Order: sequence, then C-alpha cells, then structure tokens
Amino acid sequence: MRAQEKQKASHLVILICYTIFTIVLTAESLLLGWQPVIVLLLPAALTAAWVIHITDTFTEHIRLWVYFVMSMLAYVFYGIHETSMYDLAPVMIFVIIVYSITEKELFITLCVSVYFLMLLSDALFVLDESFALTPLMLTRTLLHCALVYTTGRLTKIVIRRRHKERSETEAKIAALEDANRRTEDFLTNVSHELRTPINAVIGMTSVILKNEANDRKKKDIRSVQMAGYRLFNQIEDILDYTEIDTGKIKVSSSDYMISSVINDIITADRLLGREYLPELIFDIDANMPSMLIGDSRKIKKIIRHLIDNSFKFTKHGGIYVRIYTLQKPYGINLCIKVADTGIGIKEENLQKISRKFYQSDTGSSRMAGGLGLGLPIVYGFASAMEGFMHIESAPENGTAVSVSIPQRVSDSTPIAALANKAALFIVLFIRLEKFDVSAVRNYYNEMIAHLAQALDTPIHRVFTIEELQKLLSLYKATHIFTGSDEYSAHRSSFERLDSAIEIVVIADAAFTPPHSNRVKTLYKPVYCLPIINSLNAKNAGGAFRSAKQLRMLCPDVKVLVVDDEPMNLMVAEGIFKDYQMQVTLAESGIRAIELCEKEDFDLIFLDHMMPEMDGVETLKRLHKIHTASNKALTVIAFTANAVSGAREMFLQAGFNEFISKPIDTMELERILRKMLPKPLITFIEESPAQPQYAAAKSTAAEYRAPARTQPETHGKPQAGWELDSIGVNTQAGLQYCRNDSAFYRELLLKFAGSQAAKEAELTAFLTEKDFGDYRILVHSLKSTAKMLGAASLSELAARAEEAAKNADGEYISAHHDELVSVYRRIAHGIRTSLAADSAAAEQDSSAAYPGTEITQHELLDRLTLLRQTLDTSEADKAQAIISDLCGFVYHAAAVAELIQHIRQDADDFEFSAAARKTDALIKDITEETA
Repeated sequence: MRAQEKQKASHLVILICYTIFTIVLTAESLLLGWQPVIVLLLPAALTAAWVIHITDTFTEHIRLWVYFVMSMLAYVFYGIHETSMYDLAPVMIFVIIVYSITEKELFITLCVSVYFLMLLSDALFVLDESFALTPLMLTRTLLHCALVYTTGRLTKIVIRRRHKERSETEAKIAALEDANRRTEDFLTNVSHELRTPINAVIGMTSVILKNEANDRKKKDIRSVQMAGYRLFNQIEDILDYTEIDTGKIKVSSSDYMISSVINDIITADRLLGREYLPELIFDIDANMPSMLIGDSRKIKKIIRHLIDNSFKFTKHGGIYVRIYTLQKPYGINLCIKVADTGIGIKEENLQKISRKFYQSDTGSSRMAGGLGLGLPIVYGFASAMEGFMHIESAPENGTAVSVSIPQRVSDSTPIAALANKAALFIVLFIRLEKFDVSAVRNYYNEMIAHLAQALDTPIHRVFTIEELQKLLSLYKATHIFTGSDEYSAHRSSFERLDSAIEIVVIADAAFTPPHSNRVKTLYKPVYCLPIINSLNAKNAGGAFRSAKQLRMLCPDVKVLVVDDEPMNLMVAEGIFKDYQMQVTLAESGIRAIELCEKEDFDLIFLDHMMPEMDGVETLKRLHKIHTASNKALTVIAFTANAVSGAREMFLQAGFNEFISKPIDTMELERILRKMLPKPLITFIEESPAQPQYAAAKSTAAEYRAPARTQPETHGKPQAGWELDSIGVNTQAGLQYCRNDSAFYRELLLKFAGSQAAKEAELTAFLTEKDFGDYRILVHSLKSTAKMLGAASLSELAARAEEAAKNADGEYISAHHDELVSVYRRIAHGIRTSLAADSAAAEQDSSAAYPGTEITQHELLDRLTLLRQTLDTSEADKAQAIISDLCGFVYHAAAVAELIQHIRQDADDFEFSAAARKTDALIKDITEETA
C-alpha cells in the first residue's frame, strides 16, 4: 500500500513539472512565432496525460512511459530551435532530477542520450553556416555536456544507493517480521507449554480441597491454587496482547447471557482473597436484555481487567462497577463503567495506554504487580468489537474508565424482574456514614437509586434503629435489607421483629451468619440478581450461603478421557472421579477408537494435540463409528490451546463443547449440566467439614508389592531418594503429586521406565528428519519432566520443541545428544535411587517381619512374566514386577537377593543380560523338584 501511494505521488510530481514546462514552452512558442501546429498539440498532449492519470486508464508502468515520451517530445520540440541551444543542458538537468524520483536508471540514461542526440542534431541541421564556432562556444558546450553527463552519473549513484538501502531496510524488516512471527508462534504455544504444569497444580489442588477437612491446610492449598490461577490469567493476557499487537485478533459472535458473565466475575472475585479489600459495589441494570450476541469471553475479560486494575491502585475507599445498556438501531450498546478512589493516572501517561503496555511505575517502588497489559488489552478488545474506551483520571483523585461496545440482542427479556411488586414492602437499613470516603457513599446511593428505578418499586431507607421501629409500626414490611454491622449492633431488636418479615444481611466474607432460619445472608459484592431472587422467593436458598452445601454427583455417568500426556490423564481422573463418575482413560486417539467400538460413553473429553492422530481426526472417526451404529456421541474438546477463536474452531470441527486446561470446576459443572440428561445428575447436601469422595489414583504398574504395615511418607520423599544431585527437585515434584510419595514414586518409575523407548524414537525421528513427530515427543518430555521436578531437562526439551516447530534441523542435530544424555542420566539416577530405596526398605523391614512366603509355582509365574517384559523392553512393567518380587521370601531367603543381578541389569537397560539371568534363575528353581 505504501509503495503504491509513493508511486502515485511520483507520477503527480512528474505531471506537475511537465505541466509547467508545457505552459512555458507554449508561451515562448507563441511569442517567438514557432510552428503553430505543434503549439496546438502541446496543450492537447498535456490534457491527454492528465486524463490518463485521473482515470487510471493504463497500468502505472505504462502511464509512466507515456509521461516520459511526451516530456521528451516536448523537449525535442524545444531543442530544435537555435535560440534554445544553450538552454538544453539546464532544462535536461532539471528533467533528470525530476525523473530520479522514479528510481529507474533507464530513464536517466535515456535523458542523457536525448540531450546528446539533440546537441548533435542542432550541430548538423539547426545551426547554419553563419554560426561561428568560437572558443567560448566550444568551452560552454563542453561544460554543458560535462554537467549533463555528471548529473546523470550522480543520479544513478544516488538511485543505486537508494536501492541498496531499501534492500537492506527490507531485509531488516523481513528479519524483524520473522522475529515477530517466531515470537508470536512461541507465545501462542506458551499456552500449551505452561498450562500442563498449571493444569496439575490447579487440578490437584481442587481435588485436595474437596478432600481436606483441616482449615489451616485448606487455606495453604487455596493459596497455591490462587497462585496457579494468577499465572494462568497472566499467560492468557500475554496471548491476548500478542493477538492485539499483531492485528490477528478474532472476534466471535454467539449467544450469551450477560448475567452469567457477571456471576462468573463476582464468583471469581470472591475466590481471590485479596490482601486489602476496598468496597466493591456492583450496579447492574436489571432491565438489560437477558441474551446478547457477541464475544462473551472478551466482554468478561474487559470487566475483569478493569476491576483488577482498580484493585491494584485503590487501597482506601471503593470501586464502583456500573453495567447498563443503551438502545440503538442495531441492538444495544453495552456500557461498562469502573470508577475508583485510587491514585489516578497522570495526564502524560493517559496516551500511553492505547499504544503499549502501561505500568504506572516500573521502578523498585512499584506498589502493584502485574504485567501492565490490562488497560491496553481493554482498549484493543473494545476496538476489535467496534467499541471505544474513555478514561477520566487525575492524580490522587481516582480513575473512571468507560467502555461502550455494540451488541446485538437475542432475547430482550430483562435479566431480572420482580414476580409480585404489589405485595412487597422493602426496607433498607444501612448507615452509609460508616464509610469515611464520600465517593463510596455516592457509589452506594447511585446503586440503590438505579435498583429502585429498575425494580419500579419504592425502597424505604432508614438510618437508625429507631427510624426502623417507627416505620414498622406504621407499615407491614415484607423484607428488611441491612448491613452486617447494623445487624450485629442491634441483633436483639431484629430477633424481636415479626416472623413474617424476612431479614437479609449484606455481609463481608468474615461475617458469621446467625443460626436463625429467618435471617438470610448475601455476601458482598451484591448486585440486582441475588437481591431480586431473595425478593421473589422467601426461601430462595440458592441465593444464600448456608451451613449445608449442595454437591453435584454423576455416579452413573461413563466418561472417556483421551490425552497423550499421562500426567494430564491422572489429574483428569482425580477430578472426574470426585463426581463419582466411571472414568476410562485412553492415551491416544487410536486407543479411544478401540474403546468406543467396544463400549458406549456418556461423555468423551478429547485432547486436541496428540501424535499419530490428533483430536479432530479422532473425532471424525468416532463420528463414523457412531453414525453406523446410530449411537449418540457427545465429545468435548479438552485442550490447553485456548486462544482467541478456539471455541468456534472446535465447534465448527464437530465438537459439542469446549473446555480448556486447567479444568475450571465451575466451567466443568456448567458443561455437565448442559450435556448430561437431568436424571444422570444428582445433588446431595453435605457439611463443608465432611470428607469428600476420595479420588482414585491411576496406577503406573500392573503389579504391586504385598500389602504391609509401613509408616506414612506423605509430604516428604523417601529417605533413600537422592534425586536432587541428578537434577530432579523432589519437593517440586511432590507438590504436583499432592504430597503423596507413593504416587510420586509411581510417576518416577513410569518416567524412567519409558526412557529407552522414547530415546530410540527421538533418535529415529531425527534420522528420518521427521520434525513433526520429534516435536510432539519432546513436547511430552518437556511437560512430564517439568511435572517431576526435572527443570533442566524440561528446558532442553522446550528448546528442542521450538526448533522442531521451525524445522531447524541444524539446532536439533547439534543439541540432540545433550538432550538424550541428560534424559538418560536422570532416568538412570531415578532407577538407581529407587532401587536402593526398595532394598533399604526391605532391609529395614526384615527385622520387623520375615516377609511373605511365595510358592515355587507363584515365583516361576512372576519370573516368566518378567522374562516376557524384558523381551519387549517394557522397563516400567519390569521394574514393577521386580519391586513386587522384593517383598517375598522363598525358602527362608529374600527374593531380592536372588534377583539383585537381574534388577541391576534392568536398571542399566541391559535387557538381554537380564533376560539371560532370568532364564538361568528359572532353570535353577525348576530343577529343584526334578
């Protein structure tokens, strides 16, 4: 676009110069009586040139040649007159300079050639014999020739330099664009890369929280969970900002309920547990349309960013969130206003917000955390949805951000309405003077006024207990809304009120509700929906927090979870089993198809990014299976690549719904309620302190040692584990495994046991230059290594993944040996350490019990199975069988001693040697009875 504009500008300059030359030439011709026919043709040619330019009759290249030819013809006409001989050189120099803007050397060469041809023509045909060749004339002519030639040469040099500089600039721009593309691709894949460990953190903490009864431990676990959510949100912010900055943002359009968006924001805000809590006032217009058409994800993020930004810079006072709509011919404008009493924004910083990331302070004295992307993302999202953002702020006087976004209306029914206005008499007893910041009092007054207007019913306000009692003596009230401070100060007075009056306490999170059944509690921040719910239903328990909680269960639901990453399968299994579902796991799309051919599932959670057969291809094959059998199929996309437009992409691909990793419990329950028939969902009441259903762990080994009494080791690694020296942070790994050492041990064994097979695959893929499969395999290695605490190996795998994505075979070849070496060293260290741990445990326990006696037949069966696993190089299963055998005693001798050389060879991946020794041991045991 810029090149075309530049070309049009150069054409216009040439035409203007040509016009000036033509006008001067025409005037001179008329004055000197030159050929009248030619004089008439000059304006005609000029007019034709302008017509061609204005109408774009020809291509730009052809038009440029037309202008050049016309200019040269005018120059020739000028030069064929004797009086113009000494003016040819300056005129041509001017023409050369004009045509230099085209940056075409051919025009410069032609201009110089035309000048010399005209000079020769004048010498042969124009000048008569009376024209004497004087030394002055000769020197002037030679000087003119030199000037024209030199001008031509210098112009060509300038043009070449321009071309060179442009080429270098274009190369730099291409390099920058390539770097930007690489950065963009990297940030896009950051979602999948970082969400794997976040999935483990958030998912496992969710499971632990449901099973933990100790309040102190629950608080610590919730802190970890909140940190995971914070990192999760920051990753999404980076991706959103990247999409905005690169102009690749996508805006979806689907039906959504604005009330659900607001509810999700308020629920998430309650879970944040902020260190300082200024008053948060939500003023929601109850008359807004219940169903809108737009991008609900971006709407939610705009509101969340505005609230988060206000919280960062407001330590005292309050935050006011006003959401309403304005009627428009195309639908409505969704208006969002967030005002606060914080530190405000300086005038010089207001312009920065729409350009780049904004932080009010980047020094060591920063008072708030974050990436500084909140307001730029709001600005970018609003612009992408054809809306706008306006900021009013002054230092120390707070900030007010207003956003208006066009939306279409799907259902104009108001989000909330009173069922029986005539029967209501509402009293509000809240003393606003308890708020020492006047702006907060104004916020509450505005919210109350807007609520009364939307409800179209009066709200009777009183400010003292005496006023309340006087009002109640005159009128029969149905509802009294009061604050927790007011209720606590006059508890006895409230208890003596007529039992027909419903008392609703608006309270902070620290408020302990009374045992009285007549007192209901609404926890801040409140808004129109829970208030209207409480008015519509006198016993609307769903709007209140009570001593009992409803828990969703789906005991008869059969779920298939498909993911190539074992850690993700374990986390998902724990979450789904907490709903008492019957969970089946599949590690690949091929395995999922095999299972679906044999069994029906109510729900299938299908990962998108898998080797061999990705989620979309798997879905297509599943549809063929179920179409042939007329079976219902419900498949939910299960992926960490939750970038802009992901939901629409998966729905178009044929998925029924979409859920991102890490699994959000509220989002999961929404999907379950949407996708499952109501008879399959039950709700039970349970006390918050009651232990929840324990999620079963998936096992990595088929065989286990016999059950025995051993001390608990939860929360710390076994004494024999010396993994930190080989680059495995066991504390970090245990955190991912819910501080369950036994579970962590299984994962370590699985990781170490699969090393040889994966190493062979990696080497084969590199040899075949199959960078696609190489990338998928190192992606899996990166995630599992990170989850086990092997950060160095995870980092090497991450670099290899990025190189494989870009088909950078040179980098992969140069660093493959290093990756394999570190992988092999860590796997060997794990096997050695855990083997020593097993031997130590066996030795320590031998004094306490003699061990379980194993019969010859049972021992031979296990050794035969071990021999088969050694043949197939199934290291993890072999390790499990060996660990199992170490728990037995055979003829008063520990089996661990009989197989110690086999175990050592298996640990060193010397499977052939281990197989030979196993054959020898089987032969020795068999010959005992011969």
